[in-house]
Amino acid sequence: MADVDDHQALIVDSPAALEEVLTGHPDYDVQLESLNQWQLSWRRFKRHRMALFGASLFFTMVAVGILGPIVMPFNKNALVPLDQVVNNGRPPMIYPYFHPFGETQQLQYDVFTLVVNGIGLSLLISVGATVISTIIGTIVGSLSGYIGGWLDTILMRIVDALLALPLIYLILIASEFLGSGNWFTVMLIFALLGWLQTSRLVRSVMLSLREADYVDAARVVGVGRMRIIFRHLLPNAMSPIIVVSTLSVAGFIITEAFVSFLGFGVDPSTPTLGNILSGAQEAIGAGNWWWAVFPGLAIVVIVLGINFMGDGLQDALDPRAKV
Repeated sequence: MADVDDHQALIVDSPAALEEVLTGHPDYDVQLESLNQWQLSWRRFKRHRMALFGASLFFTMVAVGILGPIVMPFNKNALVPLDQVVNNGRPPMIYPYFHPFGETQQLQYDVFTLVVNGIGLSLLISVGATVISTIIGTIVGSLSGYIGGWLDTILMRIVDALLALPLIYLILIASEFLGSGNWFTVMLIFALLGWLQTSRLVRSVMLSLREADYVDAARVVGVGRMRIIFRHLLPNAMSPIIVVSTLSVAGFIITEAFVSFLGFGVDPSTPTLGNILSGAQEAIGAGNWWWAVFPGLAIVVIVLGINFMGDGLQDALDPRAKV
């Protein structure tokens, strides 16, 4: 007990003050912070250094793809003055001409302008195809996994039949019949043929979730099938869907480059990363290496960023992972 003078009054006006007087130590209130699933996932994601590095790479390329065409729009009708014409283009230079990625052959387009415009359109195609294919695959997989029966049999046999065929040849055939050249058509072709793996993943998740206790309780009180699927089951299946969707963007980036390289993608006069590489294939033999190297590096940076980010998301969204 603390010593108190005869001329002093010790006033204890709270339990905390009494605790301090008796023990000589202040009383600290401990408050536990309650975090939901997404807050826990974000905390785990922030601790994944490679995921943060990948996210910074990817979103930097997204910013370049959005702002680049605004700051440096591509003009396919632009001509180089005759006194500046170089048959094989110019290598990367800053002075006397500002061409940090060099120039192409023949029309001598600035490769840097081509790349920043190509990044934007390639990302638009891949992200748009990912969104559409994820929606289709999620709906098909949810219905197949939860309802089951004859519907599951029909849907999964269709998926198995399509997966047995080489996807790239299906894309080439679809491009030939539906017409390539328009970026929106190419995006739809990718989306309509890219939902197969997502549907199988969602189906497997639904098969494990549909026997949960909360699903049985919802059935007992008369909740409809569609409400159970989209209100109760899908929110619990979002983690693997987000991961596979993120990785699908990288897959569509590579697919677009490959299809455009073969001449079945977007119109060759429109800059995409695949079209730039396609135009550069004949120039490499003449020593114009920069025309192919820089769009190729852009694809590598985008795909690496997405893969690092997807790896981090897989760990962060795992409910069994430590906080």
